[in-house]
Amino acid sequence: MSDTGTTSATWKGTVDGRLPKNQRNKLLVEAEAYGLTLNDLAATCEEFGVPPRNLLNELSIAVAEGYLAGALTYEFCDGVMNGLIAAIVDVGMTNDMPQPAFSLYQAFDQGEWGRHDDPPEIDTIEKYVKPLVVQIVREFQGGSGYWPGANL
Repeated sequence: MSDTGTTSATWKGTVDGRLPKNQRNKLLVEAEAYGLTLNDLAATCEEFGVPPRNLLNELSIAVAEGYLAGALTYEFCDGVMNGLIAAIVDVGMTNDMPQPAFSLYQAFDQGEWGRHDDPPEIDTIEKYVKPLVVQIVREFQGGSGYWPGANL
């Protein structure tokens, strides 16, 4: 699911868990409710000494972990990732797309519609989203050693 040329090994060091939990959760709520741009994130990046790429990756991993732990709903997680995509793309305009943030956006996006060949009773979230999120988190875990669990 990662973009061309990006492997789990290149994710190493892209998330360092610098945000306090309350600040991270505040940003997740704001992203879901209003969307966040790079300008919206600038003060947080400066306060905690973290580049935008790392902040977006940290927020995205928190979303994935919360989702997999059952602490966050798919709807909330999808909303957060939709709220972060403008900032993710902005970072990707001058560098590679931030990973795993972009791959997690794509994964949550897969639950937004049914496929014509799926019967109506198919749960697209369970069939498409969850396996992708599990795969991305496993790749990330193996690539960086960072794995705080769903510390929400």
